[in-house]
Amino acid sequence: MKNLFLIITLFFLIACKPGIEDAGTIEDTMDTLVVSIPEEDSIEKEIISDYDMSTVDKKNSAEFKENLVKIEKEFGEQWSFCDCVVKGDSINKAFMNPNLPDDEFDRLASRLDEIDEKCQAFRIQNPSGTPEERAEHEKKVRKCLKVAGIK
Repeated sequence: MKNLFLIITLFFLIACKPGIEDAGTIEDTMDTLVVSIPEEDSIEKEIISDYDMSTVDKKNSAEFKENLVKIEKEFGEQWSFCDCVVKGDSINKAFMNPNLPDDEFDRLASRLDEIDEKCQAFRIQNPSGTPEERAEHEKKVRKCLKVAGIK
């Protein structure tokens, strides 16, 4: 059972590969960002997440915004890329404890589900990329962890 959740956790880290230009900083703001998405019926859709949309890869930003509206409708407000990285790193470290009691494991598994729900927006982006894109992603992850004081 623990191996299954370890595999799920590792998948979570790999699947979170975003196509973001810059990871940015972690900010606690309560502003709502409203983005107009051109559609045939020209209905404006509201994005409720409060992270900086300028961090989204420019060539995929329209598709990202469109998908984000759908994801937020189903899963609610999404966390920023750095929040997902930091929380994912924390839960992975907790799962690595070889003496993890079953009740703590269950609590962590529940928390992993919550993190997974709030980080859906970053799973829709292209998981495969060039070596340069993967290296850039790793750089953004390290920056997030450094800003959070983890690495």
